[in-house]
Amino acid sequence: MRKLESIYYDIEQEKWCMRQGVRSYGLHCGECFDLYIGKTAYPCRLELDTDWYVILPETKFTLHLRTVYQVRM
Repeated sequence: MRKLESIYYDIEQEKWCMRQGVRSYGLHCGECFDLYIGKTAYPCRLELDTDWYVILPETKFTLHLRTVYQVRM
């Protein structure tokens, strides 16, 4: 089973990053992952317009820059 990871917004890089242990990796438009909202995972795709947002099967929403999200890549 894939490990649960954290994504966070890096102000200096102006993009979302994934933390894996002590390393961080920048994410790009089109990256797909399961986003956890509470204990429920939703498959989604990361995109950028004027703001970063995720596209879910039935909807889309803007990611909050000060929030750390849990994901499975």
